[in-house]
Amino acid sequence: MWSPNPFAVSNIYMGIIHPSRRRFALIPLAVGLSASLAIGWIIWRTSLERITPPALLREAVAEWNAAGEPGDGPTVQIFEQQATQGYYNDAQATARLFKRADDRDWAVVELAKIRTENGDVLGAKSRIRSLGTSPLATKAAEEVALVQAHNGDAQGALETIGRGGDAEQVLMTFGRHQIETGDFDGALRTAEQMPHSGYQLFYVLGDELRSRNEGKRVRELASHISDRKQAALFTQIVRFTLRPIEIQTQTMIIAGPCEVADHDAAIGNFVEADSLIEQNKCPYVSFVTTRQYVVDPQGAERLLRREAESKDLALGLAELAPLAANRGDIAGALRLLDDVQRVIGAESVWGVVHEIARAWTIRKGPKPVVKWARSRPNAEQRTWALLGIAEALGHPRPNRVVQSGDSGPQTN
Repeated sequence: MWSPNPFAVSNIYMGIIHPSRRRFALIPLAVGLSASLAIGWIIWRTSLERITPPALLREAVAEWNAAGEPGDGPTVQIFEQQATQGYYNDAQATARLFKRADDRDWAVVELAKIRTENGDVLGAKSRIRSLGTSPLATKAAEEVALVQAHNGDAQGALETIGRGGDAEQVLMTFGRHQIETGDFDGALRTAEQMPHSGYQLFYVLGDELRSRNEGKRVRELASHISDRKQAALFTQIVRFTLRPIEIQTQTMIIAGPCEVADHDAAIGNFVEADSLIEQNKCPYVSFVTTRQYVVDPQGAERLLRREAESKDLALGLAELAPLAANRGDIAGALRLLDDVQRVIGAESVWGVVHEIARAWTIRKGPKPVVKWARSRPNAEQRTWALLGIAEALGHPRPNRVVQSGDSGPQTN
Protein backbone atom coordinates (compact mmCIF):
# COMPACT_ATOMS: atom_id res chain seq x y z
CA MET A 1 0.00 0.00 0.00
CA TRP A 2 1.22 3.47 -0.88
CA SER A 3 2.43 5.44 2.13
CA PRO A 4 2.79 9.23 1.78
CA ASN A 5 6.09 10.90 2.50
CA PRO A 6 5.40 12.93 5.70
CA PHE A 7 7.71 15.72 4.61
CA ALA A 8 6.03 15.93 1.19
CA VAL A 9 2.62 16.06 2.86
CA SER A 10 3.76 18.81 5.18
CA ASN A 11 5.01 20.82 2.20
CA ILE A 12 1.66 20.48 0.46
CA TYR A 13 -0.14 21.40 3.66
CA MET A 14 2.00 24.48 4.14
CA GLY A 15 1.37 25.48 0.54
CA ILE A 16 -2.39 25.79 1.02
CA ILE A 17 -2.24 27.70 4.31
CA HIS A 18 -2.52 31.45 4.14
CA PRO A 19 0.95 33.04 4.40
CA SER A 20 -0.03 34.93 7.55
CA ARG A 21 -0.81 31.68 9.35
CA ARG A 22 2.13 29.62 8.15
CA ARG A 23 4.39 30.59 11.03
CA PHE A 24 1.76 29.38 13.52
CA ALA A 25 1.39 26.10 11.63
CA LEU A 26 5.13 25.58 11.91
CA ILE A 27 4.95 25.38 15.71
CA PRO A 28 3.20 21.99 16.11
CA LEU A 29 5.17 20.62 13.20
CA ALA A 30 8.47 21.69 14.78
CA VAL A 31 7.41 20.39 18.18
CA GLY A 32 6.39 17.06 16.70
CA LEU A 33 9.61 16.78 14.72
CA SER A 34 11.72 17.67 17.78
CA ALA A 35 9.87 15.12 19.89
CA SER A 36 10.40 12.44 17.26
CA LEU A 37 14.07 13.26 17.02
CA ALA A 38 14.42 13.25 20.82
CA ILE A 39 12.67 9.89 21.15
CA GLY A 40 14.77 8.49 18.34
CA TRP A 41 17.95 9.74 19.98
CA ILE A 42 16.94 8.27 23.34
CA ILE A 43 16.18 4.88 21.77
CA TRP A 44 19.45 4.95 19.83
CA ARG A 45 21.44 6.04 22.88
CA THR A 46 19.79 3.48 25.14
CA SER A 47 20.46 0.62 22.74
CA LEU A 48 24.05 1.79 22.35
CA GLU A 49 24.72 2.08 26.07
CA ARG A 50 23.48 -1.42 26.75
CA ILE A 51 26.31 -2.89 24.73
CA THR A 52 29.26 -1.72 26.81
CA PRO A 53 31.83 -3.74 28.74
CA PRO A 54 30.64 -2.70 32.24
CA ALA A 55 26.99 -3.33 31.40
CA LEU A 56 27.74 -6.69 29.83
CA LEU A 57 29.90 -7.78 32.75
CA ARG A 58 27.22 -6.76 35.25
CA GLU A 59 24.67 -8.68 33.20
CA ALA A 60 26.95 -11.72 33.22
CA VAL A 61 27.17 -11.59 37.02
CA ALA A 62 23.40 -11.22 37.32
CA GLU A 63 22.86 -14.10 34.89
CA TRP A 64 25.02 -16.44 36.93
CA ASN A 65 23.54 -15.41 40.28
CA ALA A 66 19.98 -15.73 39.02
CA ALA A 67 20.66 -19.31 37.95
CA GLY A 68 21.60 -20.25 41.51
CA GLU A 69 24.47 -22.43 40.33
CA PRO A 70 26.81 -23.86 42.99
CA GLY A 71 30.25 -22.33 43.27
CA ASP A 72 31.58 -19.08 41.87
CA GLY A 73 31.81 -20.35 38.29
CA PRO A 74 32.94 -17.61 35.90
CA THR A 75 32.55 -14.77 38.40
CA VAL A 76 36.27 -14.88 39.15
CA GLN A 77 37.04 -14.24 35.48
CA ILE A 78 34.38 -11.52 35.40
CA PHE A 79 35.98 -9.87 38.44
CA GLU A 80 39.40 -9.95 36.79
CA GLN A 81 38.01 -8.50 33.57
CA GLN A 82 36.26 -5.69 35.42
CA ALA A 83 39.44 -4.87 37.30
CA THR A 84 41.65 -5.08 34.22
CA GLN A 85 39.37 -2.75 32.27
CA GLY A 86 39.35 -0.27 35.16
CA TYR A 87 35.83 -0.81 36.52
CA TYR A 88 37.01 -1.07 40.10
CA ASN A 89 33.67 -0.44 41.82
CA ASP A 90 32.06 -3.18 39.79
CA ALA A 91 34.96 -5.52 40.51
CA GLN A 92 34.58 -4.94 44.25
CA ALA A 93 30.84 -5.62 44.01
CA THR A 94 31.50 -8.87 42.16
CA ALA A 95 34.14 -9.93 44.69
CA ARG A 96 31.66 -9.51 47.52
CA LEU A 97 29.60 -12.29 45.91
CA PHE A 98 32.41 -14.85 46.24
CA LYS A 99 31.26 -17.63 48.51
CA ARG A 100 34.55 -18.29 50.33
CA ALA A 101 36.12 -15.72 52.65
CA ASP A 102 39.59 -16.64 51.38
CA ASP A 103 38.51 -15.81 47.83
CA ARG A 104 37.11 -12.45 48.95
CA ASP A 105 40.41 -11.66 50.66
CA TRP A 106 42.32 -12.73 47.55
CA ALA A 107 40.19 -10.34 45.49
CA VAL A 108 41.19 -7.38 47.68
CA VAL A 109 44.87 -8.09 47.09
CA GLU A 110 44.37 -8.89 43.40
CA LEU A 111 42.45 -5.69 42.80
CA ALA A 112 45.25 -3.61 44.32
CA LYS A 113 47.76 -5.45 42.13
CA ILE A 114 45.73 -4.94 38.94
CA ARG A 115 45.18 -1.25 39.69
CA THR A 116 48.94 -0.86 39.95
CA GLU A 117 49.46 -2.74 36.68
CA ASN A 118 46.95 -0.35 35.11
CA GLY A 119 49.07 2.58 36.29
CA ASP A 120 46.77 3.64 39.13
CA VAL A 121 49.32 3.37 41.93
CA LEU A 122 47.71 6.15 43.97
CA GLY A 123 44.32 4.46 43.81
CA ALA A 124 45.80 1.14 44.86
CA LYS A 125 47.65 2.66 47.81
CA SER A 126 44.57 4.60 48.86
CA ARG A 127 42.63 1.35 48.96
CA ILE A 128 45.40 -0.26 51.02
CA ARG A 129 45.29 2.58 53.56
CA SER A 130 41.57 1.94 54.02
CA LEU A 131 42.43 -1.57 55.23
CA GLY A 132 44.34 -0.21 58.22
CA THR A 133 47.09 -2.39 59.65
CA SER A 134 45.49 -5.73 58.84
CA PRO A 135 47.49 -8.65 57.37
CA LEU A 136 45.43 -8.13 54.21
CA ALA A 137 46.81 -4.60 53.89
CA THR A 138 50.36 -5.91 54.28
CA LYS A 139 49.84 -8.52 51.59
CA ALA A 140 48.27 -6.01 49.22
CA ALA A 141 51.16 -3.58 49.79
CA GLU A 142 53.66 -6.33 48.94
CA GLU A 143 51.88 -7.11 45.67
CA VAL A 144 51.73 -3.42 44.72
CA ALA A 145 55.42 -3.02 45.54
CA LEU A 146 56.39 -6.01 43.39
CA VAL A 147 54.54 -4.52 40.41
CA GLN A 148 56.28 -1.19 40.97
CA ALA A 149 59.65 -2.95 41.13
CA HIS A 150 58.90 -4.97 38.02
CA ASN A 151 58.13 -1.69 36.23
CA GLY A 152 61.46 -0.22 37.35
CA ASP A 153 60.38 1.94 40.30
CA ALA A 154 62.50 0.49 43.11
CA GLN A 155 62.28 3.59 45.32
CA GLY A 156 58.50 3.72 45.07
CA ALA A 157 58.28 -0.01 45.76
CA LEU A 158 60.37 0.26 48.92
CA GLU A 159 58.25 3.17 50.11
CA THR A 160 55.11 1.09 49.52
CA ILE A 161 56.18 -1.83 51.69
CA GLY A 162 57.68 0.44 54.34
CA ARG A 163 59.75 -0.75 57.26
CA GLY A 164 59.26 -4.38 58.10
CA GLY A 165 58.41 -5.35 54.54
CA ASP A 166 60.32 -7.88 52.51
CA ALA A 167 62.80 -5.47 50.92
CA GLU A 168 64.94 -8.22 49.43
CA GLN A 169 62.02 -9.68 47.49
CA VAL A 170 61.31 -6.24 46.06
CA LEU A 171 64.96 -5.72 45.17
CA MET A 172 65.12 -9.17 43.56
CA THR A 173 62.21 -8.22 41.29
CA PHE A 174 63.83 -4.88 40.49
CA GLY A 175 67.15 -6.61 39.76
CA ARG A 176 65.43 -8.95 37.30
CA HIS A 177 63.96 -5.91 35.60
CA GLN A 178 67.43 -4.38 35.30
CA ILE A 179 68.84 -7.58 33.80
CA GLU A 180 65.96 -7.84 31.31
CA THR A 181 66.64 -4.27 30.18
CA GLY A 182 70.39 -4.84 29.88
CA ASP A 183 71.45 -2.79 32.93
CA PHE A 184 73.89 -5.40 34.24
CA ASP A 185 75.94 -2.99 36.34
CA GLY A 186 72.74 -1.71 37.94
CA ALA A 187 71.70 -5.28 38.75
CA LEU A 188 75.05 -5.90 40.44
CA ARG A 189 74.59 -2.79 42.58
CA THR A 190 71.13 -4.04 43.49
CA ALA A 191 72.56 -7.43 44.46
CA GLU A 192 74.97 -5.70 46.84
CA GLN A 193 71.96 -4.32 48.72
CA MET A 194 70.66 -7.86 49.30
CA PRO A 195 72.88 -9.51 51.93
CA HIS A 196 70.85 -12.73 52.10
CA SER A 197 69.72 -13.40 48.53
CA GLY A 198 71.80 -11.17 46.24
CA TYR A 199 73.65 -14.18 44.88
CA GLN A 200 70.42 -15.37 43.22
CA LEU A 201 70.66 -12.44 40.81
CA PHE A 202 74.05 -13.79 39.72
CA TYR A 203 72.34 -16.91 38.34
CA VAL A 204 69.79 -14.77 36.50
CA LEU A 205 72.55 -12.58 35.09
CA GLY A 206 74.54 -15.63 34.02
CA ASP A 207 71.55 -17.03 32.13
CA GLU A 208 71.09 -13.70 30.39
CA LEU A 209 74.75 -13.53 29.39
CA ARG A 210 74.50 -17.04 27.96
CA SER A 211 71.36 -16.21 25.97
CA ARG A 212 73.07 -13.11 24.58
CA ASN A 213 76.31 -14.97 23.93
CA GLU A 214 78.19 -12.42 26.04
CA GLY A 215 80.10 -14.76 28.34
CA LYS A 216 83.33 -12.83 27.77
CA ARG A 217 81.98 -9.98 29.92
CA VAL A 218 82.23 -11.93 33.19
CA ARG A 219 85.62 -10.54 34.23
CA GLU A 220 84.65 -7.01 33.26
CA LEU A 221 81.42 -7.13 35.26
CA ALA A 222 83.13 -8.75 38.26
CA SER A 223 85.59 -5.84 38.38
CA HIS A 224 82.66 -3.50 39.04
CA ILE A 225 81.75 -5.24 42.31
CA SER A 226 83.36 -3.46 45.27
CA ASP A 227 83.27 -6.47 47.63
CA ARG A 228 86.01 -8.90 46.49
CA LYS A 229 84.30 -11.92 48.05
CA GLN A 230 81.09 -11.08 46.23
CA ALA A 231 83.05 -10.57 43.00
CA ALA A 232 84.60 -14.02 43.37
CA LEU A 233 81.19 -15.58 44.07
CA PHE A 234 79.74 -13.81 41.05
CA THR A 235 82.51 -15.15 38.81
CA GLN A 236 82.05 -18.67 40.13
CA ILE A 237 78.26 -18.70 39.71
CA VAL A 238 78.18 -17.08 36.30
CA ARG A 239 80.86 -19.34 34.86
CA PHE A 240 78.83 -22.29 36.13
CA THR A 241 75.72 -21.06 34.31
CA LEU A 242 77.74 -20.52 31.14
CA ARG A 243 78.87 -24.14 30.93
CA PRO A 244 77.35 -26.05 28.02
CA ILE A 245 74.88 -28.74 29.00
CA GLU A 246 76.64 -32.05 28.66
CA ILE A 247 74.57 -34.93 27.39
CA GLN A 248 75.57 -37.95 29.49
CA THR A 249 73.44 -40.47 27.66
CA GLN A 250 71.65 -40.41 24.37
CA THR A 251 68.57 -42.50 23.83
CA MET A 252 67.55 -43.30 20.31
CA ILE A 253 63.82 -42.85 19.95
CA ILE A 254 62.24 -44.68 17.07
CA ALA A 255 59.16 -42.71 16.07
CA GLY A 256 56.09 -44.48 14.76
CA PRO A 257 54.10 -43.25 11.76
CA CYS A 258 51.56 -41.38 13.93
CA GLU A 259 54.35 -39.51 15.73
CA VAL A 260 55.83 -38.68 12.33
CA ALA A 261 52.42 -37.36 11.26
CA ASP A 262 52.37 -35.06 14.29
CA HIS A 263 55.85 -33.82 13.41
CA ASP A 264 54.86 -33.24 9.79
CA ALA A 265 51.87 -31.21 10.92
CA ALA A 266 54.04 -29.15 13.28
CA ILE A 267 56.27 -28.10 10.36
CA GLY A 268 53.38 -27.62 7.91
CA ASN A 269 53.66 -30.80 5.82
CA PHE A 270 49.95 -31.55 5.95
CA VAL A 271 49.76 -33.72 2.82
CA GLU A 272 52.27 -36.16 4.32
CA ALA A 273 50.61 -35.96 7.74
CA ASP A 274 47.15 -36.70 6.35
CA SER A 275 48.46 -39.62 4.32
CA LEU A 276 50.14 -41.20 7.36
CA ILE A 277 47.00 -40.80 9.44
CA GLU A 278 44.78 -42.42 6.83
CA GLN A 279 47.17 -45.30 6.21
CA ASN A 280 47.82 -46.08 9.88
CA LYS A 281 44.46 -45.23 11.48
CA CYS A 282 46.12 -42.98 14.07
CA PRO A 283 44.02 -42.64 17.24
CA TYR A 284 44.53 -38.91 17.72
CA VAL A 285 44.26 -36.58 14.76
CA SER A 286 43.06 -33.32 16.35
CA PHE A 287 46.69 -32.21 16.82
CA VAL A 288 47.07 -32.29 13.04
CA THR A 289 43.68 -30.86 12.10
CA THR A 290 43.89 -27.81 14.37
CA ARG A 291 47.12 -26.82 12.61
CA GLN A 292 45.89 -27.72 9.16
CA TYR A 293 42.70 -25.68 9.63
CA VAL A 294 44.63 -22.42 9.37
CA VAL A 295 45.61 -23.13 5.75
CA ASP A 296 43.04 -25.74 4.68
CA PRO A 297 39.86 -25.59 6.77
CA GLN A 298 37.80 -27.88 4.55
CA GLY A 299 40.50 -30.53 4.37
CA ALA A 300 41.12 -30.37 8.12
CA GLU A 301 37.45 -30.80 8.96
CA ARG A 302 37.05 -33.69 6.51
CA LEU A 303 40.06 -35.46 8.00
CA LEU A 304 38.80 -34.96 11.55
CA ARG A 305 35.31 -36.28 10.84
CA ARG A 306 36.58 -39.22 8.82
CA GLU A 307 39.47 -40.42 10.96
CA ALA A 308 39.00 -39.24 14.56
CA GLU A 309 37.67 -41.40 17.36
CA SER A 310 34.71 -40.07 19.38
CA LYS A 311 36.66 -38.32 22.16
CA ASP A 312 39.22 -36.91 19.76
CA LEU A 313 36.40 -35.81 17.44
CA ALA A 314 34.82 -33.80 20.25
CA LEU A 315 38.17 -32.27 21.15
CA GLY A 316 38.89 -31.40 17.54
CA LEU A 317 35.48 -29.84 16.91
CA ALA A 318 35.86 -27.76 20.08
CA GLU A 319 39.23 -26.50 18.83
CA LEU A 320 38.08 -25.80 15.27
CA ALA A 321 35.02 -23.73 16.23
CA PRO A 322 37.00 -20.76 17.68
CA LEU A 323 39.44 -21.00 14.77
CA ALA A 324 36.54 -20.62 12.36
CA ALA A 325 35.28 -17.58 14.29
CA ASN A 326 38.74 -16.03 14.22
CA ARG A 327 38.74 -16.42 10.43
CA GLY A 328 35.41 -14.62 10.23
CA ASP A 329 33.48 -17.79 9.35
CA ILE A 330 30.81 -17.28 11.99
CA ALA A 331 28.32 -19.65 10.37
CA GLY A 332 30.98 -22.36 10.32
CA ALA A 333 31.87 -21.70 13.96
CA LEU A 334 28.24 -22.01 15.08
CA ARG A 335 27.79 -25.19 13.05
CA LEU A 336 30.86 -26.73 14.69
CA LEU A 337 29.61 -25.60 18.10
CA ASP A 338 26.27 -27.32 17.50
CA ASP A 339 28.11 -30.50 16.53
CA VAL A 340 30.37 -30.57 19.56
CA GLN A 341 27.42 -29.75 21.82
CA ARG A 342 25.57 -32.78 20.47
CA VAL A 343 28.61 -34.93 21.26
CA ILE A 344 29.47 -33.75 24.79
CA GLY A 345 26.39 -31.84 25.96
CA ALA A 346 25.44 -28.20 26.45
CA GLU A 347 27.01 -28.07 29.92
CA SER A 348 30.53 -28.72 28.64
CA VAL A 349 30.96 -26.22 25.79
CA TRP A 350 31.15 -22.96 27.74
CA GLY A 351 34.81 -22.50 26.79
CA VAL A 352 33.98 -22.78 23.09
CA VAL A 353 31.08 -20.36 23.50
CA HIS A 354 33.37 -17.88 25.24
CA GLU A 355 35.97 -17.98 22.45
CA ILE A 356 33.40 -17.70 19.68
CA ALA A 357 31.72 -14.72 21.35
CA ARG A 358 35.02 -12.91 21.68
CA ALA A 359 36.18 -13.57 18.12
CA TRP A 360 32.76 -12.82 16.65
CA THR A 361 32.57 -9.47 18.44
CA ILE A 362 36.01 -8.47 17.19
CA ARG A 363 35.00 -9.37 13.65
CA LYS A 364 31.42 -8.14 13.46
CA GLY A 365 30.75 -5.87 16.43
CA PRO A 366 28.68 -6.64 19.51
CA LYS A 367 25.02 -6.34 18.44
CA PRO A 368 24.49 -9.73 16.77
CA VAL A 369 26.63 -11.47 19.36
CA VAL A 370 24.67 -10.08 22.32
CA LYS A 371 21.43 -11.40 20.83
CA TRP A 372 23.06 -14.80 20.29
CA ALA A 373 24.56 -14.82 23.78
CA ARG A 374 21.20 -14.24 25.45
CA SER A 375 19.68 -17.08 23.45
CA ARG A 376 22.12 -19.74 24.68
CA PRO A 377 20.47 -22.74 26.36
CA ASN A 378 21.86 -22.42 29.89
CA ALA A 379 23.19 -19.85 32.35
CA GLU A 380 26.80 -20.97 32.06
CA GLN A 381 26.86 -20.50 28.30
CA ARG A 382 25.06 -17.14 28.52
CA THR A 383 27.45 -15.91 31.18
CA TRP A 384 30.60 -16.95 29.35
CA ALA A 385 29.32 -15.53 26.06
CA LEU A 386 28.64 -12.14 27.67
CA LEU A 387 32.11 -12.23 29.20
CA GLY A 388 33.64 -12.92 25.78
CA ILE A 389 31.85 -9.92 24.26
CA ALA A 390 32.99 -7.66 27.09
CA GLU A 391 36.58 -8.84 26.69
CA ALA A 392 36.51 -8.05 22.97
CA LEU A 393 35.06 -4.57 23.54
CA GLY A 394 37.46 -3.83 26.37
CA HIS A 395 40.54 -5.08 24.55
CA PRO A 396 39.95 -4.44 20.83
CA ARG A 397 42.53 -5.42 18.30
CA PRO A 398 44.71 -2.66 16.83
CA ASN A 399 43.03 -0.49 14.17
CA ARG A 400 39.60 -1.85 15.06
CA VAL A 401 36.94 0.71 15.94
CA VAL A 402 34.50 -0.65 18.49
CA GLN A 403 31.18 1.15 18.52
CA SER A 404 29.93 1.36 22.06
CA GLY A 405 28.66 3.90 24.50
CA ASP A 406 31.32 3.14 27.06
CA SER A 407 31.75 6.11 29.32
CA GLY A 408 35.20 5.05 30.46
CA PRO A 409 36.63 3.35 33.51
CA GLN A 410 35.74 4.16 37.06
CA THR A 411 38.38 5.87 39.12
CA ASN A 412 37.47 4.89 42.65
